[in-house]
Amino acid sequence: MRNYLTGKERLLVAALAFILPKRIFNIGLWVLLCVPCLLASCDHDVHDGEEEGGLSVSLTWADEADQGTEVKDVKLWIFNADDGSLVEEKHGGSAQEVASQRFALPEGHYQILAITNLIEPFFTTDQTRALTNWNNIQIGLTNPKDVKHNAYFGVADVKIDNKEGSYVVQNPMKSVLSELTVIIENVPKGTEMSGKALDAAWCLFPTLKNSDGEYGLPSIEPTEVEIPTILATESNLKSEVIRLMPTIQGSPASHVYLRLLLPNGTLQEYDITAPAMKVGGKYELRLNYNQMQPKMNLEATINGWTNLNNEVEIK
Repeated sequence: MRNYLTGKERLLVAALAFILPKRIFNIGLWVLLCVPCLLASCDHDVHDGEEEGGLSVSLTWADEADQGTEVKDVKLWIFNADDGSLVEEKHGGSAQEVASQRFALPEGHYQILAITNLIEPFFTTDQTRALTNWNNIQIGLTNPKDVKHNAYFGVADVKIDNKEGSYVVQNPMKSVLSELTVIIENVPKGTEMSGKALDAAWCLFPTLKNSDGEYGLPSIEPTEVEIPTILATESNLKSEVIRLMPTIQGSPASHVYLRLLLPNGTLQEYDITAPAMKVGGKYELRLNYNQMQPKMNLEATINGWTNLNNEVEIK
């Protein structure tokens, strides 16, 4: 009786972890771990030695808060790490479909890029051409206003030495965009808020490393992202989640311009400087109307600007 998982079963475990909420996944994992024992008396290990050779890629979530996100599209590229040339390319509709693929690769050093949910308004490099070089890949937005969903990317590294028959590479996926929520408390009822986020990057280079040494380098070229107009029906204003590219490369700060139109017709404008928004970062800008100034410089250590990445509950 075998008490281990085959390669196919390990891939199924990884795929379930990628697509299911954790509680459901844990139940499914328990069942799956029991399967080899339950079936042993019937199949007498007839599947032993059935392992297929080659490389397979298992997508996982870098942030458990993203677990359970619907995956609508998966694109996978394998590049030669020595010269940056494209070796393999696979497009699929699901993580399971990608995980089921086996790539027969010769001995060498490879880098793997996976992108999910790369659908409108997202685009990559030049949509009319296949990606051919590791260093020239960009992810951008055709329209940075009012983006309703996120795209995710992951980079993995593997060396094939032909000493093993099969390789399973886990590729942690993280969100391309930052997320910002704006909250203003004690605002006059009937106030209208609008504005824009400045210094957001025009695109992201997923295969290049940023100043933190992690993959995902924002462009130098900036773009402006409009904050949808909101009307205060009560004493508080709260925007929907604003999804935008991280702060441009090299900038230590992000800038937000807010415009409040009061019920009596008075227009008030605010220029806000805050810490830079990073790739996949989740942030909250919370202000008290009675304490707002035309120019405000917020630090990460005060209540006005909160990095929600450090406060995500792992369930």
